[in-house]
Amino acid sequence: MPPKVDQAAIVILDIGRNVSTADEKGKKSFFEQARECVSRVIERKIMSQGKSLIGVMLLGSKKTQNNMAEQCDGAFRHIEFLAELQSPTWKLIRDLPEQPSKSRGDWMDALIVAADHFKNGLGSVKADSKKIILMTNFMSPTCLDENDIEKVLTGFKEEEFELDVIGLDIFEEHLKSEDIQLARKFVEATNGASASFEYAMQYLLYHKKKAVNVRPWNVDLSIGPNIKIPVSTYIRLRDEPPVKTWLKAVKDPVTLTASSREGIMSSRVHINTDNQEVVEADSVIKGYHYGQQIIPFAECDKSLLYESGEKSLNLYGFTNADNINWQSLTGDGLQYVFGRKGDKKAKLAVRCLTECLHELSLVGIVRRVYNRGNAPKMFAIMPVIDTNDYICLSMIPICYKEDIKYMTFPSTNLKRYECSKEQVDAFKDLIKAMDLMKAYDDSYEDTEAFPIAETVSPSVQYILDCIAFRAMNPGKPLPEPRDEIMMLFKRPPMVEKRSKEPLEKIKKLFTLTKVEVKTRDRKKPDQQVGAYVDNQTADIKPDNQINDVDMPSIKLPVTKKDNTVTKVGTVDPVNDFKLLIENGKPLVDISISMTEAIENLVYCNFDGIYTKALSAMKAFREECVKSDPTPYNNWIKIFKLELGDRNKDELMNLITENQLNFILKEENNSSTYENADGDESQLYETDTVPDATELTMNTEMNDFFNDM
Repeated sequence: MPPKVDQAAIVILDIGRNVSTADEKGKKSFFEQARECVSRVIERKIMSQGKSLIGVMLLGSKKTQNNMAEQCDGAFRHIEFLAELQSPTWKLIRDLPEQPSKSRGDWMDALIVAADHFKNGLGSVKADSKKIILMTNFMSPTCLDENDIEKVLTGFKEEEFELDVIGLDIFEEHLKSEDIQLARKFVEATNGASASFEYAMQYLLYHKKKAVNVRPWNVDLSIGPNIKIPVSTYIRLRDEPPVKTWLKAVKDPVTLTASSREGIMSSRVHINTDNQEVVEADSVIKGYHYGQQIIPFAECDKSLLYESGEKSLNLYGFTNADNINWQSLTGDGLQYVFGRKGDKKAKLAVRCLTECLHELSLVGIVRRVYNRGNAPKMFAIMPVIDTNDYICLSMIPICYKEDIKYMTFPSTNLKRYECSKEQVDAFKDLIKAMDLMKAYDDSYEDTEAFPIAETVSPSVQYILDCIAFRAMNPGKPLPEPRDEIMMLFKRPPMVEKRSKEPLEKIKKLFTLTKVEVKTRDRKKPDQQVGAYVDNQTADIKPDNQINDVDMPSIKLPVTKKDNTVTKVGTVDPVNDFKLLIENGKPLVDISISMTEAIENLVYCNFDGIYTKALSAMKAFREECVKSDPTPYNNWIKIFKLELGDRNKDELMNLITENQLNFILKEENNSSTYENADGDESQLYETDTVPDATELTMNTEMNDFFNDM
């Protein structure tokens, strides 16, 4: 089977005298702009890693070197092939001429030479498309007559060539020369395109991924034992590295490039660490690390492996769309599910399923096995309805229970954190002002900023830029990111303009205080144990008096003896709680410090005596029975769950014996707990929640919540 490429292109670069001078002072000449554009085209083809061939022809060269000139003496002069059709290389960019010549060439002759090379130079290679890119200013008119030009145009149509003209937009109205009109005729007849250098370079600003043919994953979507819908899944989005594979090469010390004669050969051997002898591959038994121990795994043990089964896509059930949050999603991409191509019934079934999920606000949960030997994965299938394009299902992986980590944060549902209507409206105005769907004015083609699947990654672009720069400049340091990449980090102009006033309003409505980061100074000695007294009057007297003149005096903090209590402490929490109630402090605020004191008495207890903690709970409960049971019930629910995680069953029994469970409705009408039997049933919803994982937070985070 002959080799096949996606595209074969020949670039005709005019380097003659007609492109050597600039139209205006201080600007680049046509030749300089054309050279930069050709370099960018070749660079892009290299970085895309696609299957393509490219050749470069010099128009207006001093030399004449082409097949047509050899066949016709005196014709097709000043046309030279810098490189015939080949895979794009960095060397091809380096070989581009630095200066224009003083000769002139016929651009129509160059088209004929390029067409001849396509016919005779490709050999057995088959190309999906054949493109000729012409870069000239048409200041050197063609000498062919109309009959010959018509024959050339007919040949271009028969061979299905595509002609693109870059450098001048030949479809502009003010360009009316005969050569430009002739070029228009060729471009229109071959379904080509024309663009100026400015527009072409904007198109070539960013590197593009390799263009690949879409290959669907065909499978039957099984719903129950009897329903099977033939479907095809396509990858919509996927996170991929900029360069998938790297080829190692030896650096030539003279040219500072990859050596073409030397390479790296790698081999794998098994060595016995005891005697440093090489072990034959037949004598090696595979094993797996289990901690620090290696468990051997022989061929006979393969029967014990888990078998995921054949390729399949089974629907397990449906759930409400609100149950699938972004925290539950995982994976590195998104897939679309369509009915199998050519199967009208399958397409109709997928459409019906999609519309039903959309109307009922449901999401399907499926189990996917890509092929035999692959581990199964769970996916969520969600409806995608686009009236202009398609109606299908989107499929994205979801996490297993052990992959989800929960962090417990203190409640912010307090009156002190309630926002006023003016503050809420200020944030609504900010959200409207920062709408990315209307980020640009009418001077742009599209008013949307950062559209999905169209916005490039700045990091990927910079990595590819560095690779291209290193290939062309081996000994120079890497450059900073170019302006086009840095522009991706900037806010759109209209968004920035609209958001100024709402931001100023929010600054006035919200007063922010800077949180000081408290760090422990390890150079200072630790404070003496027992020197801290919490909300109590104490006289600290050392056991042994130290009479040392050089010993500095240390004044320990001692609270005043005026019975002023600001929070519930752990020394006498019951009296502190009663004093705060008598002083008229709100129960909602007191309950926070009270529950903190009780938890400190329980979690920091090493003797197993919980008398003080139970007394504090009793006082707290009695006060909540009189006024509002909500603070106690909300806290005891979380507290009992935490005790279960810490295996404090003894304290759980003491709480039940002392009747310190939930405040029931018969004790206070505001309670939601009806009877004693319902006490445990109220915990059912918390029992089904995955266990909260204790995660270590830094000091700044802890101080932030302490200040709250």
